[in-house]
Parts: sequence; structure tokens; C-alpha cells
Amino acid sequence: MKKHILIICFTLFFTAIYSQEIGFQNKQSEGIRMKMSNWVVESRELGMIDNFAYFLMKPYEKTYSNEIMLGTQNHFIYKCDLNKNIIKATELVLEHDKKELDFEKAIMVQNKIFVFSSFQNKKDKKHYLFAQNYNTNNESLTNNIKIAAELDYSGFSKFNNTIFDLEVSPDGSKILVFYSLLNKSNEIIRSGFNIYDNEMNLLWNNNNVSAQFSGGYFEFSKFSVSNTGEVYLLGQHYKAKENYWENAKFSSRGFLTKDTYFVDMPNYNYILYHYTNKTDKVEEYTFELPKKFIRNINIQPSESGNVICSGFYSDPKKVSVVGSFYFELNMALQSVENLSTMDFSKEMLTKDLSQEELNRYRRSINNKQEWDPYSYLIGDVKTKQNGDRYFIAEQYLYGIKKQISGNTVYYLPIHIYNDLFIVNLNKENQISRIDKITKRQYWLVDDKFSSYTSFEKNNNLYFLFNTFEKKDTFFKNLEISDSYIVKVDENGIQKNSIFKKKKEDDKLPIPSLKYSINTRGNAVVFGAFPISLKHHELIFQQITITE
Repeated sequence: MKKHILIICFTLFFTAIYSQEIGFQNKQSEGIRMKMSNWVVESRELGMIDNFAYFLMKPYEKTYSNEIMLGTQNHFIYKCDLNKNIIKATELVLEHDKKELDFEKAIMVQNKIFVFSSFQNKKDKKHYLFAQNYNTNNESLTNNIKIAAELDYSGFSKFNNTIFDLEVSPDGSKILVFYSLLNKSNEIIRSGFNIYDNEMNLLWNNNNVSAQFSGGYFEFSKFSVSNTGEVYLLGQHYKAKENYWENAKFSSRGFLTKDTYFVDMPNYNYILYHYTNKTDKVEEYTFELPKKFIRNINIQPSESGNVICSGFYSDPKKVSVVGSFYFELNMALQSVENLSTMDFSKEMLTKDLSQEELNRYRRSINNKQEWDPYSYLIGDVKTKQNGDRYFIAEQYLYGIKKQISGNTVYYLPIHIYNDLFIVNLNKENQISRIDKITKRQYWLVDDKFSSYTSFEKNNNLYFLFNTFEKKDTFFKNLEISDSYIVKVDENGIQKNSIFKKKKEDDKLPIPSLKYSINTRGNAVVFGAFPISLKHHELIFQQITITE
């Protein structure tokens, strides 16, 4: 039996906080508290339409040491009007020709919501991807379901499943559906993509996307489509497959647990593939910078036809990041234009690991001088009101926790999101300054409370994030710390305010800021969830900044 008893009540979640010293106010609205009755949920943001915020919700069941998604539970779309204290929830019942469909993704495109689902016909050996609209007026799925992709796997005897990735062009006019057929070992046996307009009409496709290498391991890491419908696929080629994971792991021992972290060693390079419907030729570019190793990179198509490339670099054959870069790639000429680099200052090269963890990390690799095991999540380049540009990078590290309870051994994933770096570009697209925000976010199993959200107001940047400290004791794996708002002005000066104190963690749910919606340039709407097993509830909350 499906359980989704929702009891809506209204409570005052937070009070407004103001300090003359920080120079800004953050006013928090009355939160709408929803008791979920036996279910703990996680949110994914969809976006804003008119004055309504839309979230996608996933039902979860809480177990002793983990959170697992219930396959029998349907997804929900929540429509929130915090000004009128109204939330409407719509269960997504996915069916076609009396067949139950598997949910894939929901996206917002130019004030329209599309819901994608799939069905595997084992008799005909075909995997179908469906798309249909969600009507925001009556909060229901429309009957205009259509086939977005029909994948024939009859020629693959070891076929097991299909994975889909969906991306939208910057102006919302094009939709990319990228798919990969997997065998029983989760190895890719074929990939391809379809390009649609914003009414889900097929424009063109390519059913034979591949990257052939004589050795090592290759995986696509980003899928992008331009406003004109051109496709850019970014991938990583690891030269030695045996070093893909095992060569760069290190451990940190606690009182009761053992944490093992995995580091991406510099045995890879980034390759970009460019596809267009004007020619069958595939353009390929391998990224390189003189006397530098590209540690992490982000790509985004530009209006000029070039590809904007931004990221962080280390010294050749080393892991530890030492600086940032920006350039534009002319794919037609295979040339780098407007290259700008900047090394970090010594003050920025702060060790984030404890000495014990650092020693364990250094012992696990060949170069004992390395100090930075993190990968960096690189955001898109954005433009402020005054014309200055910037991009944000966040430290990330993945690991596994081994936990023993009686005769049972649990292996739990570890997510660590730490410091933020803001790389500032002037009007000539040269790096002018790099700012750093220090935060600590250690979290197990799921990362819904970690990471951050940000927005711009009057050329100032605001960042909202929670903090969590690692703590290995009999009853605790982590310590909940304060939640912050940090303002970074045009000159890089930082001011901060606490909007949730750690002492309140048993009474107030934790904001899920990674999945939040920037509403009007100075307000953020987010869901908040309890950490305690005793409560099953969700609070929608809004924070408004005034200067």
C-alpha cells in the first residue's frame, strides 16, 4: 500500500537576523511545515514559474544505517507559494497503454515542465523514453505523452539497462537526450543522442557516439547543447585503467570507523567532441596547457560559436591544485584564444586535512609533497550587472566508510564538500582576483544537506551553506555545526551571518541548500529536512536579503 499522508500546518521556522557589523539583513519567512508520516524525502529544484516555486520530491525509507529509495513509490511535484502559505503536491503516476513506466527526470524549459519516463519491452527488445507535459494550472500530467527515444538493443545479447542524461541549451530552445546502453557489467556497449526543440519535436540525432582508445578507461563527464543545437561532449581518458581507483586511495582512522578516500591521480586528460547536423565529421580536441596539468575543467558553448573553458590546474604529473585558468576554444581552428591563468597565493594553499590524514594520503602516493587530494567542481562562467564575470569552484572528495555492527559490516559512501573558490574575470576576460570561502561539510550516505547555493545582488555575491564536522564516537559520525550566509562584495571583502545555530539542530530541520531556487535575485526558496529518525517532516522556507 502506498503511504503518503500529508498534514499541513504553519509554524514560525526562524526569526529575522540583523547585524550592523555585517551590513545586510536576511529575513526568513514563516515556513510551511509538512508532516510526512513514516517518510523522509529529498528535494530537487525545478525552477520558478510566475511567483510559484516547483520542486521534485523523492520518497525515501529510513533504515538503520542508510537511506534507500523505494522503487514502488511514485515521485511528487510540489508547487509552493510562500506568500500565501500554500503548497500543492501532485503524485506522478506514470502509465502508458496500461503499462507502468519508470521515472527518469523532470526538467523546466521556458516556463514549461516536462516529465520523462521509460519502459523496457523485453519481448521486442526495445527501450523507450517517453516525454509528457506537467500542467502547472491544474497540477496534473497531461495526456500528450510521446516517444522521445526508441532504442533497439536486439543486436546486443548482453544488454542489461539504459541510462539517460538530459540537458537544456542556455536559452531553453533545445533539449539534449544522451543515452548509453549498458551490459550486465555496467559497461557501455553503445551511446547516442537526440536533439529536440522546446516542444519535444525531434530536430536531429546521432546513434553512434563512441570514443575508441587502445588502452585505459574513458567516460563522458559533461553533456552540453548550444542554442543552435550543436552538441559538445566532454570526457576523461584515463591512460592506465588499473590506476583508475586503486592507485590513489588513503585512509583516516577513527575510534570506531575507518574512512577510505579516493583521489583522481593525474593519469588522465580531458577530450572534447563536437557534433553538428551540418556534417558527419566529428571534431575532437584534447585539452592541454603548457607546463600545467588540467586538474578539473568546465565547458559551456558561447554565442560566438567558441567554447568557454574554465577550471583549475596543478603542476605536471601532480595532484595538488596551484592555480586557475580561463580561455575560449575555437573548435574550427583548434586553437586556444584569450588564455588567462593565475596562481594561488600562499595564503590560499591551506591544508584542509588533519596532519594524520595528510600523512596517510602522502603514504598512499608516490609524491610525498602532495597536500591537496580534492577534485574541484567547476561552475559555469556568469556575468554580474556591472559586466564583470566570475565562476565558482568547490572542493569535493568521495570516500567509503566501513562500519561494523555486531556481525554485520556496512559500507557507507562519504561526501565531503569543503572550501569555495571564486575566480573573478574583468571585462577583458582576464583573471583579476581569486577569493576563497572556508567551509567544512562531512556527510554520509547522501549529500542533500551539503554543498551550497548562491546568488547575486547589486554586484555582491551571497552564499548560503551548512557546516558539518567529522566526529567518530559511539553514537555520532558527524557534528552538526552552524549554517551561514556569506557576502562577498566587489572587492572580495567577506562578511557573514549565522542563520541557523548548531544548538537548534534537534528542533529545526536542516536546509537542503544544494537543491534551492533563486527567486527574484535576492531571495532563495529551499526545503529543509530533519536529521532525527523521530521526525518525518519537510519545511519550505524563504530567505530574503536586503542591503
